[in-house]
Amino acid sequence: MTTKARLILPAVAILLVGACGGGSDDSADDDVDRRPDGGKVSAGCPDPEGALARSAAKEGEVVMTGTPDGSVRTDVPREFEKTYGVKVNYVGGRNSDLAAKLQAERKAGVYTHDVFGGGGNTMSATYYGEGWIGSLKDALDPALLTGENWRDGAPKWVDPEKEKILQLSTYVDSGVVINTDLVKDGDLTSFEDMLDPKWKGRIVVDDPRSNGGAIYDVGSFAQAYGDDFIKSLYVDQEPSLLTDQRQELDDIARGKYAFGLSLHTAETAAALAEGLPLKQIKLTGAPPVSTGGSSLLAIDNKAPHPKAAELLVNWLVCKDGNAVWTKALQVPSNRADVPVPADLDASVPEEGGEYYDSYGWDVLTKDVKRLQTILLDLLGPQ
Repeated sequence: MTTKARLILPAVAILLVGACGGGSDDSADDDVDRRPDGGKVSAGCPDPEGALARSAAKEGEVVMTGTPDGSVRTDVPREFEKTYGVKVNYVGGRNSDLAAKLQAERKAGVYTHDVFGGGGNTMSATYYGEGWIGSLKDALDPALLTGENWRDGAPKWVDPEKEKILQLSTYVDSGVVINTDLVKDGDLTSFEDMLDPKWKGRIVVDDPRSNGGAIYDVGSFAQAYGDDFIKSLYVDQEPSLLTDQRQELDDIARGKYAFGLSLHTAETAAALAEGLPLKQIKLTGAPPVSTGGSSLLAIDNKAPHPKAAELLVNWLVCKDGNAVWTKALQVPSNRADVPVPADLDASVPEEGGEYYDSYGWDVLTKDVKRLQTILLDLLGPQ
């Protein structure tokens, strides 16, 4: 599925006084000194002294499931507890592993999680498909969902009902990561160049059979070149298919591989910051993948800490929590009042650009299944 993206403008704060002021009495009307540590809460964020925060404090904690990437597991719990005095037990892990754990728990009638963060495959196929998700829209202050708060004039709901899965970031995937000692300027300019025999056995790919973002690159290649390209790249070129992002990047840096595909933005940014002989490059020939990464948000319909869960999702969607979450993930926010950092490695979609929208519902529920079948036929089970 190719979409045209609107321009995401950098660092423009356009939150109007009334943009978030029309919701419940629990949202702050202005920046106020109400946090336990004496800090300020932005307009539209839950009031630390309001009824919701008091009810959440009685529950004492909230359990959030999400990506282990970036600094989410430390930053979100620290800042939320600092603001509201409620502990966040953050359970980070690969989406497929977390889903399997939750599946086993729920079959046994055990409900331990309150809030889901994560990527498109697991969120749509398992959390949504198994009926685990409640109405996030009902849990949020309506003022948070007004158009003025969002860069594209409206919040981006992923699910067809537009109430359960909210996408809090949109960016263009990181592309190809090369070893600068092994790949010279001009060696790789289009995706078709990856099929050059000299790269055979010298490519590492995050395994597209796993529940991660690698499957979307497969979709982009199939759209641009046809299904035969999939066999040429993922079979004939004999790439190594791994599931440990840090290992993949380290192996490229050590020269075990010349370049890698489908690498997470946060992990890539961390590796680049270490000064390793790595570089991200953009290739032509197939539409870039537009994604939300691990920025999808949903709420458990059997949350053991319902008030704390409600407080957490409102904070993650409002300016303060959203800024913490997206900064930790190293992705641009879809909120209009959360600036895009100048040093962000993830690039924002360009106005009028054509992208493979990996979080379009048809891609998540139809294309991915077709592509997974092709990959299993070609590669066998993981």
